[in-house]
Amino acid sequence: MVCEGSGPGHRDGWGIVVWQNGLPVYLGREPNDASKDPLFEEAVRIGEINKLFSPLIGHLRKASVGLKTRENTHPFTMNEWAFAHNGTIRRLKLRYTTDSQWFFELLVSEMEKNGSDVVGAISANVKLVREVYPYSSTTFLMSDGRNFYAYRDASENIEYYTMYYARTSLGMVVSQEKFFDAPWKSLENGSLLTVRKDLSYEVQPILPEIKPRAV
Repeated sequence: MVCEGSGPGHRDGWGIVVWQNGLPVYLGREPNDASKDPLFEEAVRIGEINKLFSPLIGHLRKASVGLKTRENTHPFTMNEWAFAHNGTIRRLKLRYTTDSQWFFELLVSEMEKNGSDVVGAISANVKLVREVYPYSSTTFLMSDGRNFYAYRDASENIEYYTMYYARTSLGMVVSQEKFFDAPWKSLENGSLLTVRKDLSYEVQPILPEIKPRAV
């Protein structure tokens, strides 16, 4: 396994997903530094021109587990779902995939098993990870093209594993950084934000807040 993410920044890959005809499609996905990749600029340009794309998930990768390849670059897709994760789930003993892909597949499998109960699947699986595996964060974004979910759970370095959301004239924006002026609100640790297609939303606690470990 190769760990590329020991230095500063998120330079190990980038990906942007939108939905067309009910399925996620990539505007671009490369295992490169987005700040130096002209394909990233082109993908952003396409996203800006086609403002009807909604929702959109973008991710800049800082690798901790898994090879620096296109296949290991977020967001990941499965059926109608797309998923992007920030954090590391440890002691999984994976050989050909990443902890993020494992976690995503676990969530989708749980939803299929329990009649597409998304909140129930998220609750069950973040509880499983918390109880069984050491982890830095299970913070993620996920969507099926209709509803959008953002979950935040950090066991360490809580100032790094943040999640903010803001209602703007263009819609709802969810990000781990406040990258423009907006009425940002912070998602609490252990809480899930659900944004519906009509842009109504709710925040609900999924697991009790834990005191993050010092690093």
